[in-house]
Amino acid sequence: MGMVKTVIYDGAEVAGQKAVAVGGGRILALGPGELLRRAFPEADLRQVAGRFSPAFLDGHLHLLAYGRALGELDLAGLELGAAREALLAARAARAGWLRGRGASTGLLAGLAADQDILRRLAPLRVWAHDLHTLLSDPESVRALGLDRHVPPGGAVERGQDGLPTGLLRETAALPLAKAADEDEGGAEAAVERAIRDLWRRGIVGAVTFETPEGVKAVASATGRLPFRAYVYQTADSIGEGTVPHRLGRRAALVGAKFFLDGTLGSRTAWLQAPYADAPGLGLPRHDPDELRAPMQSLARRGFSLAVHAIGDAAAEAALGLLAPLPPADAPHRIEHLQLVPEGFSRRLRAADVTASIQPCHLDQDLEDARRAWADRLGRAYPYHALCDAGVRIALGSDAPVESPSPALNLKWALGADAVGGGARHRLDVGEALRGYREGVYGSVGRRCEDIAPGAPADLALYRQGPEHGEEPLLVLSEGQEVFRAAEAYVEQ
Repeated sequence: MGMVKTVIYDGAEVAGQKAVAVGGGRILALGPGELLRRAFPEADLRQVAGRFSPAFLDGHLHLLAYGRALGELDLAGLELGAAREALLAARAARAGWLRGRGASTGLLAGLAADQDILRRLAPLRVWAHDLHTLLSDPESVRALGLDRHVPPGGAVERGQDGLPTGLLRETAALPLAKAADEDEGGAEAAVERAIRDLWRRGIVGAVTFETPEGVKAVASATGRLPFRAYVYQTADSIGEGTVPHRLGRRAALVGAKFFLDGTLGSRTAWLQAPYADAPGLGLPRHDPDELRAPMQSLARRGFSLAVHAIGDAAAEAALGLLAPLPPADAPHRIEHLQLVPEGFSRRLRAADVTASIQPCHLDQDLEDARRAWADRLGRAYPYHALCDAGVRIALGSDAPVESPSPALNLKWALGADAVGGGARHRLDVGEALRGYREGVYGSVGRRCEDIAPGAPADLALYRQGPEHGEEPLLVLSEGQEVFRAAEAYVEQ
């Protein structure tokens, strides 16, 4: 075997020292630059400035969906006229499925009101930013039979003439999304795009939620690229004899995902009391009693179970399902928890269930929450209350729903008191960083290692740090430079 190449990064603060030597994917030594140069005389020397921090794992995202979204038309923040022009220009430039993302539900409703424009854009698939409402053209809806049969847990919006408008919610959106994605193909290439984008944000691994197609693509891509993936597969696609197992050197199938409700933006989150600004309690995806047997079966096989629950009724049902289950190597978890019942944090801690949270959702949802949950804001986004009760919190982004930038996520974790309703929201810097590091590792049954000799060389260099709103200058994953900004090295 050849010698392992050693690199010394000198000049940046790193765990109280000013230089770090890395080699063989590990941190070899810390100390003054002169001392390390004497210890490793053949090492490459790179002069840097700033501060090294541990690189991040994202506690909740979707690698395949994010990679595909990077190649789609981004409609975030566009008004109706600008969106219409962007879509028509994109249609003129390409044949086949026209894919868009990031739209507000109001924008999708405005586009759906113009059936002529939808016919001109066909075949069309545009996701709302929360990925729980989709707009298509009426012909594509009819071709998939969604005008005649609505899947349980879904909704197909109809106009005054009784015909579908093209707006599909929750499970009704899935057949059409699948048809559009199958037409695109290239799943492994999409996962690679996602990984390369995550590297430049200081992220070297993730808890990712995938369909079987995504699981296969993640296993293949992480076999080639230094990126760790802890995979939760959609529960109804896991075979009877399947158990948690490694998917290769850097990926493992650790869990199964269930859905109980939708989202705030689509008004499909399942609530205990009606929305303040809309009729009804939301749209439960399943009767909890229907999930009890499959959840017990998967838990007995050792799977960690993750349950999507945004509304307080869904949160209550999720905890009732998870609390009696046997523990797995990775703890069971509830995803999102944007509105919870009173006293929920203490019961969550007693059950040792992870709270998987995404503060960056507030970037899009804050005004919606103030309208829809105006009378219960004290129970919304209760990040500090969870932390104060000793609940394990794991921070993630839910990309592609939101940006995977840790800087954005930390901004909202530290500023969650903007929700109003008391002091139950905001995390301090230490709580947020522990949630992003120890919390994410703990959520998949792993130990988060400090920057120290022998630890993995997973490092990100900042001028000050992501809690100051910064993106990294340099990122190492397994000691490899996977991202380097032009100004990362100091001129000699």
